[in-house]
Amino acid sequence: MTSFGEAVSLFYRNYVNFEGRASRAEYWWPFLLQAIVYLALFIAFVASVGASEVSSDVGSGDMDGAALGIMLAGFLFALVNFLPGIAVKVRRFHDLDQTGWLVLVFWGANLFIPLVEFARMIWFAFPGTDGPNQYGPDPYGYDADIFG
Repeated sequence: MTSFGEAVSLFYRNYVNFEGRASRAEYWWPFLLQAIVYLALFIAFVASVGASEVSSDVGSGDMDGAALGIMLAGFLFALVNFLPGIAVKVRRFHDLDQTGWLVLVFWGANLFIPLVEFARMIWFAFPGTDGPNQYGPDPYGYDADIFG
């Protein structure tokens, strides 16, 4: 079983690796980390905007530096995670013995039907193929030829 730290490390070490396979842990642990970071940034942003509204004229429309800094941090975090996020999705599709081009199919489908993203997430919850497949060896190290 892949630990949280190991999965996050693999996520960033395989920054632009679109080859091979990614286990469920390699996809879901970084997903959880990103969700926590974005939630923390959102809470900090709301608190910052709320504090600035109390201290300034109501309805002035100005945003203070802290709120802008939090927005910039969120943008930079999203930018840093963009390519490794695509790469791990491609490798996760490979683990399910599917083509990585499905990432683009889901992006296109999301433009018209946003709920399609939940279908992909459910698909990624299923275990990958046992043993090696056309995209590489099993990320859990399953060896089909163990006795022979």
